[in-house]
Amino acid sequence: MGWAQTNKTTHSMAQGEEGRYRSALLFANVVELVRDEYLEPEKTDYDKITYAALRGLLSSLDPHSQFLDPEGYAMIRTETEGQFGGLGISVGMLENQLTVNVPIEGGPAFRAGILPGDRIIKIDGQGTQKLSLGEAIRKLRGKPGVPVQLVISRLTEGKPMDFFLVREMIQVPTITDVSLLPDVTAKGEKIGYLRITQFGEKTDKEFDLGIARLEKEGATSLIMDLRDNPGGLVDEAVEIVSRFVPEKTMVVATEGRKGEAGRFEYLSKAVSRKIRWPTVVLVNGNTASAAEIVSGALQDLGKAVIVGETTFGKGSVQTVQPVDRSVAPAVAVRLTTAHYTTPSHRKIHGVGIEPDILARLTKGEEQAMYRSRSPGLKKAGEVEEVVTDEPLDRAVDALRGWKVFSRRSVSTR
Repeated sequence: MGWAQTNKTTHSMAQGEEGRYRSALLFANVVELVRDEYLEPEKTDYDKITYAALRGLLSSLDPHSQFLDPEGYAMIRTETEGQFGGLGISVGMLENQLTVNVPIEGGPAFRAGILPGDRIIKIDGQGTQKLSLGEAIRKLRGKPGVPVQLVISRLTEGKPMDFFLVREMIQVPTITDVSLLPDVTAKGEKIGYLRITQFGEKTDKEFDLGIARLEKEGATSLIMDLRDNPGGLVDEAVEIVSRFVPEKTMVVATEGRKGEAGRFEYLSKAVSRKIRWPTVVLVNGNTASAAEIVSGALQDLGKAVIVGETTFGKGSVQTVQPVDRSVAPAVAVRLTTAHYTTPSHRKIHGVGIEPDILARLTKGEEQAMYRSRSPGLKKAGEVEEVVTDEPLDRAVDALRGWKVFSRRSVSTR
């Protein structure tokens, strides 16, 4: 490195140090001004002011980055541990509004009839417009047995709706509805079906148990339903893909601000159970994050046909980084640090995974399917509506066509 380059680098570092000092001084001055002059001094505790400022800083970056105070940090550790006190609801920010992604089947919100896409206007009388996503989640969760009131806006309803719910200890299911499809749906084929509701710590074990059950029932092909799956643990997504591909196959990669230089690849693991059945994966617009990793990997690697509609497109990486305990004990930052890419280097974030076979349900059909499962959506005396699940039918057709092609290939050898 020449003298001119060295001098330029030193000058840049000096400017950086100067900028950091100036910013810290500005912040300190504003804090002291607030503490000296603000009308309500009980609101000017140093920690309260600093935490509020940091929440604003992190939320201004993107919807997924957030500052975690001691309560928030403790809460986030429960997200993937399989149970927590709350309403059984996954939420996100859509068009700057707190929006229901997916109600967890069987939970209080699901039983009450709350639907994906519902906008939460108020929580216990407080408007949600100025709440960060982390603050909103904290208000939704709480001790089991404690009630909470939600005001919901739904496009199909003329006015906001009130919901009175009671928080429960939520047991988060990951694998549900494991069975052979009925003959009338499977059209004579032995098609196994299972639904992954999200990717938690035990998903791989539950998946293996589900596959073992389907094997005993004589399944010869598989439909894996990832519709309305909001994601979860990336390691568990890798575990599921590992059941379909050879060991050390690249499943997904992360690329950060350094591009290829900072690229990290997740490789498939050695597993005792391998899936060799023809497989279809069902997805929709609520399929997100880890569920998109599974869909994209199986599609790229030629291990499954993807049926449904383009997925949500949540493919950014958040890492939870504790702050130095000598500075502030038990606080952390959840920060977006990278994007996920599929084995063929396709970016997921903001794009989603496009299906091989497009098939979708209308909003009315989706609501009818929820109504058939949720007690809160059934009206007294209402005749249950029969909804044709077109994506499932297309999945069955794909598997039947796959088998016909395989049989013909064998017969011509």
